[in-house]
Amino acid sequence: MNKILFVLFFCITSCASWTLQNESDLLNDFFEAEFEKGLERYPETYTYLGIKKKYDQLNNYTEAFTLKEYEEGKKALVELQKFNVAELDQNTQLSYKLFKKKLEDGIEDYEWRYHGYVTTQFFGFHSDMPAFMMNFHQVANEEDLQAYIARLRELKRVIVEQIANIEVQEQKGILPPKFIYPYVLESSKNILTGKPFDKSDKPSPLYEDFVKKAQGLKLSSKTFAKYDAEAQEALIKQVRPAYLDFIAFFQKQQKRAKTDHGVWKLPRGNEYYKLLVKRHTTTDFTPNQIHQMGLENVKRLQDEMRAVLKQMNYKGSLQSFFEKIRKEDQYYFANTPEGGEGYIQLAKKYYSDIQPLLPQYFRLMPKAGFEIRAVEKFREQSAGIAFYQGPSEDGARPGVYYVNLRNMRDLPKHEAQVILYHEGAPGHHFQIALAQEQKDLPKFRRYSGYTAYSEGWGLYTERLTGEMGLFKDLDSQFGKLSLELLRASRLVLDTGIHAKKWTRDQSLSWMKKNVPGSLDDQKSEIERYFVYPGQATAYMVGMLKIVELRENAKKALGEKFDIRDFHDVVLGNGALPLSEVENLVFQYVQKKSSEVKK
Repeated sequence: MNKILFVLFFCITSCASWTLQNESDLLNDFFEAEFEKGLERYPETYTYLGIKKKYDQLNNYTEAFTLKEYEEGKKALVELQKFNVAELDQNTQLSYKLFKKKLEDGIEDYEWRYHGYVTTQFFGFHSDMPAFMMNFHQVANEEDLQAYIARLRELKRVIVEQIANIEVQEQKGILPPKFIYPYVLESSKNILTGKPFDKSDKPSPLYEDFVKKAQGLKLSSKTFAKYDAEAQEALIKQVRPAYLDFIAFFQKQQKRAKTDHGVWKLPRGNEYYKLLVKRHTTTDFTPNQIHQMGLENVKRLQDEMRAVLKQMNYKGSLQSFFEKIRKEDQYYFANTPEGGEGYIQLAKKYYSDIQPLLPQYFRLMPKAGFEIRAVEKFREQSAGIAFYQGPSEDGARPGVYYVNLRNMRDLPKHEAQVILYHEGAPGHHFQIALAQEQKDLPKFRRYSGYTAYSEGWGLYTERLTGEMGLFKDLDSQFGKLSLELLRASRLVLDTGIHAKKWTRDQSLSWMKKNVPGSLDDQKSEIERYFVYPGQATAYMVGMLKIVELRENAKKALGEKFDIRDFHDVVLGNGALPLSEVENLVFQYVQKKSSEVKK
């Protein structure tokens, strides 16, 4: 090549590369700027991420703020569309597509902003705010302690704003199911039980948390007394009257609540439910298709359970074995503090047992720590049985698997192993902590959530750990199938309740016949579906897609298939809609196939 042609060739290739890189860099800068702007508007998110910025503030929950967010979303969409997609590298093109869809969904969802219940037995400011203070507001110095007290004062504003939102909901004909009111009222009253709200020697939950964190600073007695007086004043003058106002308001609304609980009862309820199913599953499946999918998988899993019972030499029916599990003490720890600690220790053992096997199945593994804790007493009655909260961005706060010890009959021993894998390793802890640790991804992708992806992954790992040979006895194998059966039943029950107008009693009757578990636990499950429509459909839909993609990749690659490569693809790109997971697996197979041919 002569000198002139070489210079021309170099200019064309390098300039094209520079343009491609420059447009991608500019767009990634835009993503980071938008993410930071969002954090500025949501102080609590800073704290969830472990960033001590706006540490003395709580979020704004007013209608005016929601309208402003809607306008911000429209403005961001206009700015996004100014970028030239053709000049972006492949990964940034995916980021563009995901960010655009998130903005479009947010804009579309604005008209449904009052359809989601503000507070329920599982979530809401009445319990979420205290839990946020206890679990996320860390205190390392006096400034953090001052911020804690400032946030105690802020709780009054939050409660006033949220009561206003509930009032607007009711004006629009949207009230929570009648059964949630006792749960919410009990949790709220628990916040006001103990010192400094009454003459009890036992501290209230928030005051106990404050004292524990203040004492950790080793302050002088005079300085401690100063902050202690300020905290008690905030609790008595701001927190107490705000909670009492909410309790009085909610008690009055309870009298107006009704017992027809499905979202079909809401304005445009059927349309709303279809949208929720689409959002949670990231598919175009209709409620009827999902209902049928549930019935088919319930049958499949019940047949697998019968095969396990045959190996046990059990002669009765599947339903009679369900009753045996519900009644016999051998399947549970005692309903005592010692029994609860026994369950926690068992979960820790299972977590330890799996560690040596993980490198055979995963290259990517989280650096963040992991802990197993009991749910705090004040929210035991309203919180779920088991759930995971992710680590802070810097890893200083570990990922936590919470276990609700309120009733040990809700926690069969033979299900402890599979729940640990789902919530911990290689389940949600891997999926959530790893996403946060992918520093080459824009932050909005590292902290995004798609229910079908996250819960589909959790359920997939239950199956994977079975393939790893970790369920060594028949009881634990039955427990694994029990949890998968529960997720299949959710497809039937969620769509049954919200698309087919099943009643609470009808739903409970179907679940008792088809799924093992304590009746109290089943009641809690059913009540969850009523207040969190659509979410329960995502687990099985997501898991079936991940399994399908893995099997397709194995078939295409044969001996060249490495399960660690597959897991890297699924976990290494942050949370994604199922269609995008499918695209990435297809690209992986194509690339691996071309390498094989070479």
